Amino acid sequence: MTMGTFTQNTAITFTARILSLVLGIATSITIARLLGPEGKGIYTMATLLPSLIVTFGNLGIGPATVYYVARKQHRRQEILGNNLLFGVVIGAIGLLAGLIMILFFRQSIFPDVAPGYLFLALLMIPINIFFSYVNYILLGTEHIKEFNLVSILRAALFLIFIVIALWGLKVGVMGALAAGVISWFLVDVAVFFWARRATRGISFHINPSYIKHALTYGIKAHLGNILGFLNYRVDMFFVNGFLDPLAVGFYSLGVGLVEKLWMISHAASTVLFPRVAGETDEQRRKEFTPLVARTVLWITALGALALVFLGRWIVVLLYSNAFLPSVRAFQALLVGIIALSASRILNNDIAGRGQPMLNTYVGIFTLVTNVILNIIWIPRYGIVGAAWASTVSYSVSLLSSLSFYCRLSGNSWTKVILPQRGDWALYRRTAVALGQWAKAKVRALL
Repeated sequence: MTMGTFTQNTAITFTARILSLVLGIATSITIARLLGPEGKGIYTMATLLPSLIVTFGNLGIGPATVYYVARKQHRRQEILGNNLLFGVVIGAIGLLAGLIMILFFRQSIFPDVAPGYLFLALLMIPINIFFSYVNYILLGTEHIKEFNLVSILRAALFLIFIVIALWGLKVGVMGALAAGVISWFLVDVAVFFWARRATRGISFHINPSYIKHALTYGIKAHLGNILGFLNYRVDMFFVNGFLDPLAVGFYSLGVGLVEKLWMISHAASTVLFPRVAGETDEQRRKEFTPLVARTVLWITALGALALVFLGRWIVVLLYSNAFLPSVRAFQALLVGIIALSASRILNNDIAGRGQPMLNTYVGIFTLVTNVILNIIWIPRYGIVGAAWASTVSYSVSLLSSLSFYCRLSGNSWTKVILPQRGDWALYRRTAVALGQWAKAKVRALL
């Protein structure tokens, strides 16, 4: 893949993220305004249950799928078929685990959240497992257009059903959860047909070699994914435990807004992973990842700087004065998001080199830091303390990832973080090439 192709794929992914962002903000506004801070907090905690189980139970099959599809070590039809079989088994186990958590541990893990909300949220487990196992087929085969259409479709359907449930039917938190279940199910149907077309069929013949490879690679990557999820969401549990669902409502809004800056690094890292996994020229890989990392880092920093001044205005305009307590937490998270943007790029390079276990070590350092600081700072500083705990832990993530990446690649940290001579000339050439590509696409449409 050339720099031009990478940029085009990243541009497509970024554009899809922008559209999904607009739809997501509209959904977030609808949920926040119609449920209020406390209702939003309860909804957030209820949806954390399936997210927690899916993250723990998916065994890293998604990243393993991208890795082995990109390397063409197994027939794609068999990868799709075996992933579906995995999905049925893991989905059933996940449902059982969710029932056990609700029946025996609800009061300690999800205080003040009614069991009916949690039972309905359980339906998202098999649906999300199916999605993660099948959707990554599109990324591994570099069907970037379809991969991004899925995210837009998901956001659009969720907004439609949220509006129907909360504004039309006025069924509250239960309706919001049902909207999520229905929209995810419809997206699963679409992604299955796109994935089957990308693999040119499906085979349910069990491939022991693929299963062994997928589990070996996947579990290594899975440990890092679990730690990453906990690092991103463990603060919600601490906020709910030390404070209440109202505080979760305020905090989750701030987190949701600031995480919109992730779309830049998400777009780049999504396209980078299969490229690094399939790249055979080490020198090209060594030059390419630092360029992507430092570019994403500084673009994210500029976006964060703008949000420092616009954050309060955005919260009041979009969500009303009722959510003003979210602003300080929102601002405290910005530095951490900058650090995490570069860390995400480096983590995908490390995983693409077949060393996902190193990302697990990064996750351990980060999570330990996050937990300790949450325990110390939330009782004293509330949701702002939780935000600063995340920012510090995200900075630890960047430093750890940078250390491992530099050892693997032989690059210096300055090459990863600081602008280099020739960057601007490359940006100009890329912008011109991207502009010509965009014009050609527009002319083709007209």
